Amino acid sequence: MPIGPRFFSVFRASARGLEAQRVAMGVATENIANATTSRTADGTPYRVRRAVHRARGGPAGLPFRALLQSDQPLTRSDARHLSGLTARRFSGSLDAGPQTEVEEQDWERLEYDPSHPDADADGYVHYPDVNVVTEMAGMISANRVYEANLSTLTAAKEMLKRTLEL
Repeated sequence: MPIGPRFFSVFRASARGLEAQRVAMGVATENIANATTSRTADGTPYRVRRAVHRARGGPAGLPFRALLQSDQPLTRSDARHLSGLTARRFSGSLDAGPQTEVEEQDWERLEYDPSHPDADADGYVHYPDVNVVTEMAGMISANRVYEANLSTLTAAKEMLKRTLEL
């Protein structure tokens, strides 16, 4: 049995997952590093960033909800219940994994310090509202998901290697 492009989709999905978690760890690190930055190069306080993972949608760009609400009955655990154009539409999607975007938030906290050079007219300094504990928890979570994606990639590579040995 030949190895088709669908087999390699696990590598693409794992790579997307690795990239998404790498971005999430980088954003959390940047937030922690700038937790007390009251002025950036453009003169404003640092803006808290969030890595937002969005599903690209299922096959042919359909969102997961639309797939669940489709009129196609799922009677088997494989794709043989689909036929014709529907089968090609569902099996043709090789673009797997989340799309990760970095969004800036307008979260800030005020501290009263009239002697600070960045204090406003009322004596308050605008700092980003970074919760270091939350950021560290996010980094630990992203690290574990990264490791899970790496384990999936390693297992798929080993399966492919053993398949080619046959």
